[in-house]
Amino acid sequence: MLDHGQAMRRGRSGRRQCHPAGGRTTGRRCMETLSDTCRALLERSKRFGPLYGDRLANHLPMTLIALDRMGAPADSMARAFDANARQLRARDAELSPVTHAADWLGQGRNVGGLERYFQACAGRDGLDAVLRDWVPRLLPGVSASAFHCLIRLAYALDAGEYDETCAALAYWVMEYTTLDLPPDTVNATPAATAARLAVAVAGHAAWDGIIIDRMRQAARHPGVAGTAIQPSGLDLRQVAQFALGAYHAREDFTLLHTVTACHAFRLLLPYAGEPRQALRYLWEAVVVATLTVEPATATPAAATTVGIDWPACMAQAARATDAHVVKLCWSAYCEHLAYGDARYLAIAARKLAAQ
Repeated sequence: MLDHGQAMRRGRSGRRQCHPAGGRTTGRRCMETLSDTCRALLERSKRFGPLYGDRLANHLPMTLIALDRMGAPADSMARAFDANARQLRARDAELSPVTHAADWLGQGRNVGGLERYFQACAGRDGLDAVLRDWVPRLLPGVSASAFHCLIRLAYALDAGEYDETCAALAYWVMEYTTLDLPPDTVNATPAATAARLAVAVAGHAAWDGIIIDRMRQAARHPGVAGTAIQPSGLDLRQVAQFALGAYHAREDFTLLHTVTACHAFRLLLPYAGEPRQALRYLWEAVVVATLTVEPATATPAAATTVGIDWPACMAQAARATDAHVVKLCWSAYCEHLAYGDARYLAIAARKLAAQ
């Protein structure tokens, strides 16, 4: 296992790394710099829009930052750039002036104009002030773009990347959507609450579309929309453990995103406003995401850690080009440092073995 006081503090280029083992588990602005390679590739990535295909998320900036945090060498980051960039599309040329960003919530366009808006606000008021103003406004839409707006902002903030942070805020505004579930609490554990909701939606009409489409359909189901879904006394550890347990039990693309979302949420907590209210939005999104996963016809074997430890896991992940492999391994490592649960290594090892 890694020594938490020393692990990964220096990447292969010799630069000091910023990661939770260095005391940044609560989301404070990372004061370490990214490698020159990562900065150059992030600059090149600005020519791509936040979405491609059928509203799929551009993972490239997140992938580059995660690789850099894991100490990936320059050639590995270059390969990951090429592998991910080939599917992306150029930024939309729209630069409509933005006076009030709230007017553009969920409009699905004008990311360039929104970026300029946030850059101007940050230049005038400071980036911290912008984040403290806007993160609480955006958290009701934590599920936007299948959690990727949340994740992209968290990575940008942790990397201390000014332009990327503004770009992530613009992306979140553009894709903003809410699930609008009731805040009523119930005296039950997260697992019991999720099990009750799963029974309520059993036999539902088929969900369709991409992850966020299916989540919105599930949230509108009468068995979900009209009932209490918030466990009383909920805390972030419980949500993270619920997401981990679901994904550990079953390799599933949607469930993977609930694990990486919990990591991202933890990084953004200092800017989230009232913590209980913020956590409500995360929980509703996580539990609704699990409802969209169809029951397995057979129970797969749970992930194990046979033959791998964290150093081997991180070394392998730092050479990966698949965005979800890279992000899952980085989030799992960070969450392991926060919570000490061995299942995080198991899910990372399983994901790497499946490449």
